[in-house]
Amino acid sequence: MSGDTTSHPTGANTGGAPRARPSVLAAHAALSALGALFFLGSFAYPWTTAEDGTVGPGALPRVAGLALAVIGAVLLYRERRTGTVLQGDGHVEDDTERSAEEHRAIRRKLVVVSAALVCTGTLIPFLGMLPALAVLTLFLTIGVERLRWPVALTASVGVLVVCYLLFVVLLRVPLPLGVFDPTLWSAP
Repeated sequence: MSGDTTSHPTGANTGGAPRARPSVLAAHAALSALGALFFLGSFAYPWTTAEDGTVGPGALPRVAGLALAVIGAVLLYRERRTGTVLQGDGHVEDDTERSAEEHRAIRRKLVVVSAALVCTGTLIPFLGMLPALAVLTLFLTIGVERLRWPVALTASVGVLVVCYLLFVVLLRVPLPLGVFDPTLWSAP
């Protein structure tokens, strides 16, 4: 399987000992830190709603943040200890297999995705959470991944429907509605 992980075999491009890759360590540390931030930030919101005792706005970020922090820490520990790699990557550093133009393209994508995330965060108060995520998905599938319009629209609508069913219907999490908030349009 291409997704399986194995440890570095001794002597295969590692100088005889398992070696952790700094880029993988940084990625796992960033995931763990992001999870910890979500976990800690979730305490600003109640676990349940006071009115009816249903799941509150703090439940999802608390559980997901804790899970991400723990998984990131476990992956970080495993990488430091065994130097794991994905099967099929040849047990070599990534930098040796890409040209300078490919590295520039990867950096451009990283900048575009990062800017898109920031723009999405600024759109949430105006459009609401779900439409902003749908617009982000549409932009990323068309602009970054270069998918065809029908596929990109299907993915965007799919994200919108799945997020609505999960957060609004199932978990009843009060999400920002932006301009779609009925109280905004029903002035007395």
